[in-house]
Formats: sequence, structure tokens, C-alpha cells
Amino acid sequence: MRGTQEVGGSIPPSSTILFVRAFVMKKILLTLMVFGSFGAFAEDKLETAQASNPILIDVRTDAEWNDGYIETAIHIPLDKILQKIEFATESKDQAIYLYCRSGKRSAKAEKSLQSIGYINAKNIGGIKQASSSLQLKITNE
Repeated sequence: MRGTQEVGGSIPPSSTILFVRAFVMKKILLTLMVFGSFGAFAEDKLETAQASNPILIDVRTDAEWNDGYIETAIHIPLDKILQKIEFATESKDQAIYLYCRSGKRSAKAEKSLQSIGYINAKNIGGIKQASSSLQLKITNE
């Protein structure tokens, strides 16, 4: 049966085997890169969403809060900010806007939060300035 070739019966030359191995490895690497890039892409999108989903925190006292606060704000007094911040945020990358009566306590809160890794904590001043710049109403409802 010389001269006839059975299906799968011949052994390809070594250069063909190397080519096939290289081709398969490229496909595997490409697949890993695509899924790896997708994972990084998804993480970037999550971080962007968290950073673009800011929270507004009033660091004034309970009595000041009861007199009125900016709509959508949450209340965490300055003396409790480090203990309660993790319950109010999704991650340390999330944008956090801080305000108080004049801007002094919110500046202290900003420094405290940044010192523990909340890199997007930002003092936006006193309640009237913050309300005006954010175009949000002050309410006590």
C-alpha cells in the first residue's frame, strides 16, 4: 500500500507541528488577553461609576442637622466620620462631598478621610455655599 495515504495515518513534519502549537498558543493567549482586558475594563467601569455616584455628607452636629440640611445629604457628625464612613460608601474611590456650617469641620473631615485612603473626599465648604454650587435645596423634612 505504498503511495496511498490513510486519513490521519501520516505524521506531519516537525515544522508543521511547531506551527500548529504556536497557532494554538496564540489563540489561548489571545483569549486570556481578551478576558483579562474585559476584567480590567469592567473594573475601570465600576470605579468610574462609583466615582460618578458621589455622596454628600453633612458633618455638622445633630442639632445643626435638625435645623436644616442639603437635600440628598446623609448625616455623619465629624466626631463619628472615621467610624461610620465605610457604611455610607461603596469603595474608597467613591466621590465624597463634605460640608458643614462654614467649611472648617468639613476640611478636617476631608483630611481625616484622605488619611485612611478615601482619595476622592472633597470639602465643598459651608452649607450655603455647597447648596448653591450643587444647586440643591436646604430642607428640614
